[in-house]
Amino acid sequence: MTIFKKILLFIIAVQILVLIEVISVKKLHLEDNVKKLSFNFTSTPQLTQQEYAFFSTLHASVQNSPKRYMTNFFTLKEGYIQKVIRDDVESTAKKLLGTPYVWGATGPNKFDCSGFTQKVFRQAGIKIPRNSRAQAKVGDYIDYSNLKRGDMVFFATNKKNPKRVTHVGIYLSNGKFIHASSGGKRVMISSLVKSPYYKKHFVLGRRIIKDKLTTKLTQISKIDFLHHS
Repeated sequence: MTIFKKILLFIIAVQILVLIEVISVKKLHLEDNVKKLSFNFTSTPQLTQQEYAFFSTLHASVQNSPKRYMTNFFTLKEGYIQKVIRDDVESTAKKLLGTPYVWGATGPNKFDCSGFTQKVFRQAGIKIPRNSRAQAKVGDYIDYSNLKRGDMVFFATNKKNPKRVTHVGIYLSNGKFIHASSGGKRVMISSLVKSPYYKKHFVLGRRIIKDKLTTKLTQISKIDFLHHS
């Protein structure tokens, strides 16, 4: 069963619960009070193919912790979907810690920097280009001071061409990022704060885990079933 089907089942479950509540209210001759319930009507938003891919990032979370997921679904709020995606990205990346660095490698047992980021985001249902320069063109531009967990971070390490992106990693938190390091010869965690080298050569960040999907899923969860009662 796909994650989208599971989401639809959750929505149906919500509808059933709401209908039961409505029937109970009507039996108590409190129909006038139903209008006071805080349900906001909105039409079901249309999702693009890329946005459907984002839904697949929830798959591992549903399997690993269905009780937590269902609890959060029924109390859905802004930011939850981004958190789930970032959790998936960070978890996948950290599982690859220590994997050897090999130039041109895309896994599963060895990676170069962009092969590593591509693998991690693909595992989360997000497709990005193969090399670091192409990856630096997707998503939204983010400067150093606004980096968030799950953002891609890019570096220019070629002395002959200091503006050309040559390296990429994934930002974690507190100035740390995870990457397949050619110098360290493995997937490792480094610091943008404590390492003068990476701080000096940092070029930009890119955010591909966006807010609009959360907004759409929140809209889906707030469909006003009472409107049709």
